[in-house]
Amino acid sequence: MKGNSTPNKNRSGTALFLVLIVALVVCSGRLSFAEDLPPRHLCFGVDAVPYAVFVEAQQKGLFKDFRPPSRMISSFPSLTNYAWAVIMHTEKVEGYQAQYYHFGLNRIVGRLFHEVGKPTFPNHYEYRDDSIFKKVKAYLTTGGSIKGELKHLAEEVLSSNQPRLFFAFTETSDIIAHMKGRKGLHNLLEILDRELIRIREEHLRKFNEPLEITLLSDHGNTLLKGKIISVDKALKGQGFKPKKRLEGPDDVIYHSSGILSVACFYIQEERRFELARLLAAQPWADVVVTYDKGENVIYALSQKGILAFEYNPAGDEFRLRIVSGEDPLGLIQQGIAAGEWIPQSEVFEASIKTDFPDSLMRIQKGITGRDVNNPASILVSLKPGHESGSKFIKFFSQFKGRSGTHGSLNALDSIGFISSTDYDFPEWVTAYGFHKHIKGFDFEKRFDALTLISWGEEKCLARIGQPLLDIPGAASVRFSVKKYDHRRQRFSTSYDLYELEIPLSVNSPSSHGQPRFFDAELPKCLDTRVWYLLQAQVLDSNHRVIARLETKRFHIMPYWGYRKFSVKKIFKKGKKFHLTQDFLKSCAFANGLEAFHA
Repeated sequence: MKGNSTPNKNRSGTALFLVLIVALVVCSGRLSFAEDLPPRHLCFGVDAVPYAVFVEAQQKGLFKDFRPPSRMISSFPSLTNYAWAVIMHTEKVEGYQAQYYHFGLNRIVGRLFHEVGKPTFPNHYEYRDDSIFKKVKAYLTTGGSIKGELKHLAEEVLSSNQPRLFFAFTETSDIIAHMKGRKGLHNLLEILDRELIRIREEHLRKFNEPLEITLLSDHGNTLLKGKIISVDKALKGQGFKPKKRLEGPDDVIYHSSGILSVACFYIQEERRFELARLLAAQPWADVVVTYDKGENVIYALSQKGILAFEYNPAGDEFRLRIVSGEDPLGLIQQGIAAGEWIPQSEVFEASIKTDFPDSLMRIQKGITGRDVNNPASILVSLKPGHESGSKFIKFFSQFKGRSGTHGSLNALDSIGFISSTDYDFPEWVTAYGFHKHIKGFDFEKRFDALTLISWGEEKCLARIGQPLLDIPGAASVRFSVKKYDHRRQRFSTSYDLYELEIPLSVNSPSSHGQPRFFDAELPKCLDTRVWYLLQAQVLDSNHRVIARLETKRFHIMPYWGYRKFSVKKIFKKGKKFHLTQDFLKSCAFANGLEAFHA
């Protein structure tokens, strides 16, 4: 398929020449700080560092250039993959973790190795080390990879003063929190503080402009080793059958791909509430939540009582009702009236006085499927000192040790931090509201390099995003789509081939580093029920290949509600993009693709 208009080769050549001139100016350091440019801002996600630990670090004299931290309230469950997807305002994730129960396929999908390997939340970062070998090394050396990560981060940040807002992420801190606890995190923060001081000094010297830095953590950690819960005995005693597939009303899938303080259960509708009551009666259950889709009502259960509540998105308000006993979330005890529509702002203020900050909003987002495609039928927030765990991770932890965990609704697990060298944040910042506090950045336009979107039943779009558009010299994209043959267990040999030309209006040198995209309609729709393999080539104006992108097998994903349309994403971001020429590599104009010379 060709684009609607074919750009003139001379104009494309001129655009490429201008991009190279700008690249040489940036790389030579002759581009001085301009007042009309937004400040250079490094936003660095440090996974699983509790608010209290960062406060202690500042009390010890670290992070002197940073403002006092605010509390970052995580998602529920407070798990890395899900929490960062919410924080970065991305499209919906398939499950809370890399392994999850898929309702359509009726089985657990995903790989456990990805829990100790590549994060599965969408990559909207300029720097994130997705190497499985790095992650394994971090586990084996208890976080010994952090110095190398920070060295590579410094190289990326200092290679250019573009993009103006640079997002980076490390998950090594989560590994250290799980295995070494508070002491290990303080050692990591000392290393981080030294490296950030060096990066800021180098940035000022090289580009003659300051580097603003914001640090944030997605959730907390109990920092205490807990007792692994036993589920099967409780289920079998009431006629429930632990299974790997749901074939009848008695079948229950209980799945955990780590050692966590939350437990996910999947069951058919007939005995869902009965199972929720059973789980709430267990000594290790703190709060149990489940969602009645027919009534559009969410239930929170505990040994104290049962609370039912509804959410009205139009008015951003909740209505609570006591079913029995006391409110297990403590909101009514804080003055929230039952039976009335109460604004979320009032509910929030009451919730931060309880053990479960922002409880209602976090629960309704996590259990209804608003932010995740395959939500659990029942979520159990475990009491402090109790953990759910996979046999593999439990066995591995015997050799390397473990300290604490996260995942529950409780404040210990849920509260990370956010602190900046230049910005003041509110005392409390929510994961879903984080994007509102970052100036000069449009999260809605932070798209992957190439996304295919199913728009209704008869329309399919190809969306070319900023990471691809920022490649110097990119003039067109050629890509093929192969469908997975489940019967033969391989991808078909036939494929659909498309070629899209990139309009100069979105690919001028002045637009580089800016969030942008363009859409082109494809002549046929894709089947949303199967897997695909996509391969793409980025071509210059002379039709020479300057970059290549390829995905692995994956299932279709609903895209974040762009303009409230029902859309689907089936293409994930590829490997890190690097040009082999030293001067272009140092410009860091391109993100998200692996490039090579033809």
